[in-house]
Order: sequence, then C-alpha cells, then structure tokens
Amino acid sequence: MDKTPHEGRRERPTTGSQPMVFHDDTSMPGHEVSPRGLDPSSMTRQLRNTTGALDPYRAKRDFEQTPEPPPTLVPTDPRAGHQPVFVVQEHHASRLHYDFRLEAEGVLKSWAVPRRPSMDPEQKRLAIHVEDHPLAYATFTGTIPAGQYGAGTVTIWDRGTYEHVQADRSSPQTVTEAIEAGHLALTLHGTKLQGQFALIRMHRQGRGKEQWLLIKKQDAFARPEGPMGGNARERGNTKTDTPRSRTLAHAAIRKPTQATRTSKPSAADLTFTHTEKLMYPEVGLTKGDVLEFYQRIAPRLLPYLRDRPATLERLPEGLEGPNAPHFWQKRTPDSYPQWVERVVLPSEDGTEVPYVLVNDEATLLYLVNQGTLTFHVGFSRIPDLDRPDCVLFDLDPGQASMADAVAVAKALHRCLQTERHQAFVKTSGKTGLHVLVPWERTSEYAEVRAWALGIAQQVVDALPDHATIERSKAKRGTRVYVDVMQNAKGHHAVPPYVLRAVPGAPVSTPLHWRELTPHLDPTAYNLTTIFRRLAAQQHDPMTGLLRGATRTS
Repeated sequence: MDKTPHEGRRERPTTGSQPMVFHDDTSMPGHEVSPRGLDPSSMTRQLRNTTGALDPYRAKRDFEQTPEPPPTLVPTDPRAGHQPVFVVQEHHASRLHYDFRLEAEGVLKSWAVPRRPSMDPEQKRLAIHVEDHPLAYATFTGTIPAGQYGAGTVTIWDRGTYEHVQADRSSPQTVTEAIEAGHLALTLHGTKLQGQFALIRMHRQGRGKEQWLLIKKQDAFARPEGPMGGNARERGNTKTDTPRSRTLAHAAIRKPTQATRTSKPSAADLTFTHTEKLMYPEVGLTKGDVLEFYQRIAPRLLPYLRDRPATLERLPEGLEGPNAPHFWQKRTPDSYPQWVERVVLPSEDGTEVPYVLVNDEATLLYLVNQGTLTFHVGFSRIPDLDRPDCVLFDLDPGQASMADAVAVAKALHRCLQTERHQAFVKTSGKTGLHVLVPWERTSEYAEVRAWALGIAQQVVDALPDHATIERSKAKRGTRVYVDVMQNAKGHHAVPPYVLRAVPGAPVSTPLHWRELTPHLDPTAYNLTTIFRRLAAQQHDPMTGLLRGATRTS
C-alpha cells in the first residue's frame, strides 16, 4: 500500500476471499498487484487467515444489505520497506464522528473519534476503541443503509502512511502490543494530519468500550486552534481565521486575570481552563465544546437571561467525573470577580442571597468555565420581581408517549387561542415540552397561577385519558402532567437555548407549532445539531416572547 492517492486508485473488493487489488497507472494493462506489491503467487504463500480477528466486525453486518467490504484473507507479516496506511473517515451516522484506523497485522485497528482530529496539542480528542476492520475498509466510501449497523454516509477525510515509533525503540513493540499496553506513539504522513501523535488509553469508568485520547504532540507541524477546539465545518462557519478567533485562540494560553479586576472584560479577554475535560463522555463532548456552544448561542440566549436572577446547575467534573458533583447554586461566591453582576434577594427564611445576573457574554462564559451546564431563571425581571412577564405550562410525559405530549400541547394551544393568548412551544431539553405565554397584565404570581390552572383544567376536560393536573406521580398513570405550579415567585425553569445536564447534550429548543408531530424526537436537538437548525432559520420562533408587550391593569 505504498501508492499515493494520485498514483493509484483502489477498487472495492468483490465478496469472498479475494485480496485487495490496486490498478497501477504505470503498470501494463490488466496487471494486478497486491496491497503489499506481491504477485498473486507470492501472496498465496503468505496469506494468513485474519477473519478470526474480524469476527466482531462480521457479526454486526449483513453483507447482503451493506456495501461495506466483507472480511478477507490478507497477508499479515510486514514486508521490508512497506509503509502501513492510516485513514480517517468522516461518518455521518446518528451522530457525526470520525473513524481513525491504522493498518496493523492484516487488519485496520480502529477508534471512533466523536470530534474532528486536531493539529493542536491543547485539543485532546476522545477516541473509543472499536472492533478491527478489514484492510479493504481503508478505501470504503458510500452510504450504509438505514437499519444497518452504523447507518449513514462515510467519506474519506484524510489518509496517508504512518510510522509506529515504538517499533524502532530499544525494546520494540508491535502495534498490537502497544495497544495492549495502552500507549501508541505514531508519526502520521497525511494531507491534514501530519507529525507526531499519541493514542493513550484512559482508566475505564465502569463497563463499556475502552476510552482513549488522541493527542497531537508538540512538533513543527503543530498549530493552535481556538480554545473551544472546533473547526469551521463543524461550526457551520466558513470564516476560520477572523481577528476575533485569533484573539480567542490566544486567550486560552494567557495567565488568568486577577479576580479583583472591577472593569468588565470582553469575552475575548477571558481565560478558559481545562478545556479538554470530558463533560458529556458518552458523546465525547468536552468543556471546550460546551464553552464554544455557549459563545455561539449567546446572541440567542442572552435576551432570555437578561435581568432575571439565575440559579446555576453546575457539574464541574462533567456527567461522569470523579464522584460526579452535581449541584444548584443560588448564592454567588465572593470569589467571583466584582464585574459579575449580582442582585441580592431575601430567601424564604429572610437570609439575603446574592443571585447572579447573566446579562452579557463575558458573564455567561465565565460561569460556564466554572462548570455551569444549565442556567435556570425565573418568570420576572428586575426591578419588578413580584410580577411575572410570562407563564409556563410544563408538559411532563412521565410514562406517556411523546405522541401523547404533542396531543396535549396542541389541545392547550387551542384553549389559549380561544382566549386570544399568543403561545410559544419548545422542547424542555429532556423528555417534555414547555408552552410559554407572554403575560401583559400587572398581575402577581397567585393570580397568574390560578389563571394557568384554569386553562390546564380545560385541557384535562378535553383529553381526560391523556392529560392530568394530578401532582402525585403514582396517580398519573400514563397521562401527561400539565404542570403550572412553577409559576411562583422564586421558582425557576430553563430558558430556550440552554444545554441540559443529561446524556447526549440536549438543548432546550424553540419549535414552530407545525413541527409538533407524533414522531417528534427532542433528543434530535442537541449541541452537535442545533447550529445546523439555526442556520436554516430566518428568525427565532420565540421572538414574540421577548417583545415585552405593554402591561395592562
């Protein structure tokens, strides 16, 4: 396999046990060479059955349905002068990821990398060790049909040859031995990935596939990326080197500013720490990914946070970190910079609590850097905290289906339209739906909640088998709970466009009413998909909630 992409092209192997074939433009017509440059008779003598190692690969696939190459018999002993290949395939499956593969001992050793491999040593990438693949997979591109394992489109993102550094040391190791030891040192010669890399196995956390880190080493090829660790293609942004992005790239390596600073910095002046920390390990999303999400979503999110005392849901070590600390923070610590705005409010026992106000991008990102995943805010703004400006109907399916929740939401919408109330709908970010109504009257919370409870009862009367206002979970059965009890002073809910602290990194996402169908899947709206959705929108579906209609008495 020592042909460069422009010297030869690989043909997909036919079914059976035929070796992979190259057609060399410089050879005589019809002359075939093996992957290692051997003539067919020599290859026959050196073939060794590698299909045992490929049993897991075979067991997951129906080769009558998938265009992927089946396991084949190939030589495993390296030939002098042969340079093994590596390939990175961009795989648009249920979630976009990148498959990193190394040729070794007749197969492709493989890892699934949830985020695009980086040339920045500061940007470590989670890599999930998966089953070995046949060598023919190194040239595979195509679409795996729905219903098959890994359904989605596969393309070649990068490929080339590599050197196994440990093979040349005083105590040499094979690639397989290095994998067993949990540390691979490589030099890649690709188009996009070049220079020294390491694959390092992390300690396991419970059962499941091995988690590794793919790390670019410091060398002449290394180059920095932004502190969020993204790239233009994944962010849906064709501008990769704006002055702002360069400033942010430098922000990650500056020394922290002193907490005593009183003037409010710009977001570009902030220092972000431990951006490689896994916050959503099941999908490989890091703290840097979360920071990037909140920086990009800030223009949409901040209007829903502004002037509303916030409660922070913090997970400093991520969803599955050591002991996984998970807590709600109301009191803003004195250690936070003075430029982080606070509002002091009395608690139920009379104690004064300094709540944070998330009124700008710098405050938003500072709090995310402190481990905040989700922001919760109330239904009124300062200085008029006794009177809500919106009303929440929280539709909790419980044991009911999403189709039931959709039916209840539509019935609620009809009730509200009858009373000439505008209503907006969004996913809760978990399993339910939120319906929000702008409130224009100068009513206090008790009056607002009584009104909402009356509307909820109308929905229950219309759909008694599908909706309930019963607060006891045990008594709800398979009915959707229409919860209006959060409409109270001091209570809070998640605004649109925040992440939720549950696996999959879902986002509480505004919807158009026409999008409510029985097949609605709230998990489809998450950190990795939300910006594709927003790019296709001309405006925010919930803009009307922000227009601040004039209150009437």
